[in-house]
Amino acid sequence: MLKNSKKRQTTSEKKTRKKQDSTNTRRPKTRTLKHYHLKKLSMKKIKILAEDFDLEITMTCGQTFCWHRTDGELYGEGKNKFYTFRNGKPLIVSQEGDQVHAETELSKEEVEKALGLDHDLNTVFSKFPNDQRLDKAREELWGLRIVQDEFFPCLISYLCSPQMRIPRIKKMHNDMAREFGEIREIDGVEMLRFPTQEELSKASEDQLRELGIGYRAKYIVETLDILQDGFDHTELDSMKYEDAREHMKNLYGVGDKVADCVLLFSKNFHQAYPLDTWALQAVEKHYPEHHSDDYSEASKNLRKHFGQYSGYAQEYIFHAARKGIIEV
Repeated sequence: MLKNSKKRQTTSEKKTRKKQDSTNTRRPKTRTLKHYHLKKLSMKKIKILAEDFDLEITMTCGQTFCWHRTDGELYGEGKNKFYTFRNGKPLIVSQEGDQVHAETELSKEEVEKALGLDHDLNTVFSKFPNDQRLDKAREELWGLRIVQDEFFPCLISYLCSPQMRIPRIKKMHNDMAREFGEIREIDGVEMLRFPTQEELSKASEDQLRELGIGYRAKYIVETLDILQDGFDHTELDSMKYEDAREHMKNLYGVGDKVADCVLLFSKNFHQAYPLDTWALQAVEKHYPEHHSDDYSEASKNLRKHFGQYSGYAQEYIFHAARKGIIEV
């Protein structure tokens, strides 16, 4: 297990290499498209019965930056058809009534896990205490599921999140995909694949800053070094929640909130309760007895109140606050 990586200083040799990379590895703005077709990828069509699921709300509630609309902006107008990549393989999903339609090489179980369909939503809500505000959010947002994105693109996206609005974070994610990942064309639709850890490691801090990422570029470059030095995110799977959150903070630029987001949206820690500006305002107004200026204390209070699925309570309350369903 990695120890004290957050305190590790970058060597002058690494700084020199990164500086050289800014000129030697710069990529052209015009990328050559790699063309793939569904039949060549051996993609199969899968139908999933999902009675308590709303794909549109799940994709646009602010939890993910790894999904895209096939036509339109994720956090804007467009078709109710979305895609992402897992293990380098495309996953395309849409919904008609209670049926989810997926086109992918992945298994049905992998698709269900990615969309948060591997657990019962009624069971989740049965674990919560009586709460009028949460009931109101549930009524308006029923079907919202916690997704499980891949760890690396989820982590990099949330490293871009400090002091940024959701559409801006999404733009940073997409720009990194275009510049350092891959653009695939499937059935005439261009799809962005986020770069792998190895591919993004070729980017210098200056190149990332050119994409408008700003001071967060340093977070990404330094975190990539730590990942290459041996940080293994699979170790998180066997940890208790609070230990996992502390371990995440070994990564450069990762504090409590970013750690909680990554644990909730990519590592299946449903007890995590990320506390950003919206969440804190909602807690202060509606749950003042659980509010604290100390993140760890507030987190502990809320997890004690909402229980093992606190992350679900957070996401429903968070999105309800953003949509004006409950006041903040």
